Amino acid sequence: MMSNRSLWRSYPGLLLMAVFLLGTGGVRLHARAAAVCEPSPEVRSALDTVPHYQPLTQLDWQFNEARRTAVEALLAKYPDDLFVNRANLQLLRSEVEKVRLVAKYKSLHEQRPSDAEFTYLYAAALVGRDTPQAIKLYKQALDASPGFAWPHLDLASIELAPAFLDRTQALVDMKAFLAACPTTLDGYSQLVQFDDRETIVAGAARLRPLLAGRTDRDAIQAWPTLWKLEFKAHPASEYGPLRAQVAADLKYLRALNLVDESRWYSTLGEGYDLVNDQAQSDWAHDEAQRRVPTQWELPGSTAWNREHQRPANDAPLAERRAYYQDLLKYLDEGLKLRPGSAGLWQSRLYDLEELDDAPAAEVESTYRKVVELAKANAGPDPVDSYVYFNAAEVLDKKHLLPGDVVDLAQKGLDQLAVEARYPPYDLYLTPEEESSNEFNQIDMRVQGMEFLAAGYLGLKQVSKAQEQLQKLDEGLQDLKAKVDDRPVRRDARLKDYATREWAYWDSMARLAALENRPQDEMAYYQNALLARLDSYDQPPQGDKDEVADAARKLWASLGGSNEAWTMWYGRKADALAAQVKLSWGTASDPLPPFQLTDMHGKTWQLADLKGKEVFLNFWASW
Repeated sequence: MMSNRSLWRSYPGLLLMAVFLLGTGGVRLHARAAAVCEPSPEVRSALDTVPHYQPLTQLDWQFNEARRTAVEALLAKYPDDLFVNRANLQLLRSEVEKVRLVAKYKSLHEQRPSDAEFTYLYAAALVGRDTPQAIKLYKQALDASPGFAWPHLDLASIELAPAFLDRTQALVDMKAFLAACPTTLDGYSQLVQFDDRETIVAGAARLRPLLAGRTDRDAIQAWPTLWKLEFKAHPASEYGPLRAQVAADLKYLRALNLVDESRWYSTLGEGYDLVNDQAQSDWAHDEAQRRVPTQWELPGSTAWNREHQRPANDAPLAERRAYYQDLLKYLDEGLKLRPGSAGLWQSRLYDLEELDDAPAAEVESTYRKVVELAKANAGPDPVDSYVYFNAAEVLDKKHLLPGDVVDLAQKGLDQLAVEARYPPYDLYLTPEEESSNEFNQIDMRVQGMEFLAAGYLGLKQVSKAQEQLQKLDEGLQDLKAKVDDRPVRRDARLKDYATREWAYWDSMARLAALENRPQDEMAYYQNALLARLDSYDQPPQGDKDEVADAARKLWASLGGSNEAWTMWYGRKADALAAQVKLSWGTASDPLPPFQLTDMHGKTWQLADLKGKEVFLNFWASW
């Protein structure tokens, strides 16, 4: 059956958001100096030994374990160092480990409640899990030591997050941190999120001399921040001289020849993009993949993607097939270089899903490799639910290995139940986002149940299929109840619900076929087709439509005519196909007054354009 995978493929992105507040560095906690801004040279050198690059031969959990081991060794040597403890808070951890980490810093805070730095560390451990309490602790730390600047930086980050948005106070905290720690790079990376021109201009002017002569990783990574600040500080009419300055900076940076430093390549790439030098931007990307290769990218991938535009879903079948055949060849060449790349194997599985003539043996072996690598990379931790569901979806669509579909769906549902108990990342938990999270959790559970029912149907295990479809019906009712929870997203949720609903009716039709109930089967197919008209799951142009074909064949066997079929379904499908084509429309809303400065410094306002035809070209630079 077909379904919407966008949730599954985006889900892992949520796992990386919990570490965005913390930077790097070090100083001893028991040293009560008010302006604690930088680690001591000894600690800075020690922190530089923590692994920051994952070799191709190292699994994800092994890399994380190597980082954890290195930081724990530093904690044993510098147990009271502020920056070593901050590095400890940065590490990616399982949910169980996060709970232990919070308990550790809570205990340290309770042992020394008047110590501003221990209060700060406990607050940092709580951000994202209990941010309101973290805010209280940050303010408590500032009350205890007004000159201790790090709470200001973390508060500014929180005050820029959607659930705690207060841009005015965020700017106050940002200025406080930069005033206390003007040579600390961490503050400048967050400064780009503000629009206060005076602060931006001053920040850019301070940052440039700070980077001169430095070749450490943090400084190399800060050059794009400098360029963003300088572009924000000037009107578009002055971008020409700025790009000339960037070109000069690139010449200086290129001469450093830091060929074993991944951040050097990424900085050069961003700079070359700013000066519109595509050839050198490609060089930076490709050279990085040769010198400091990663599992998820390949040399030449930027150019390949630029030369092979992914076709739209409504593109002709031949065009889509040619693209995915080319992509398969490219991925297979890449896997010769990166045979252990979980990302490339996953891309290969998605690619095979799109190819209607993909050999079953290739799909099956690729799915097994994807799951094998996911387990290997997870190490002692569980595999994320989306891995199981993605694999189950491909096998179900291809009508392969129904027993494996059952196994994958059940493992995915079990893990999803565990993930549902994780506390939400509350920096983004606005009422709208909280409602979306709840809807998406139910939606994912319903999709997992769809795969489970489909697997049992493929195995022709009628009683188990009936049981799962009953549970699926109950899940659909839960999902429908959440559709109207937030009116602003109602239309999108209705389409999501219709996607799940038509898959349910399709499974009911398949069950009726197994039980030799053709009239019921036809009724269920009708429900499936009507629900699909309201969903995101219309078959792409030229693709085989298994559901409609099966329904029409059954219709004919029951004595239905072609004319009646066209009147009942064909006209609706054709009308919908016509609606989804993009077309120009006439805007009837009046344009509000405005004043804009063009790239030549001339100011335009609405009255200047009255009675004229105007072409607007919207673009951005950073």
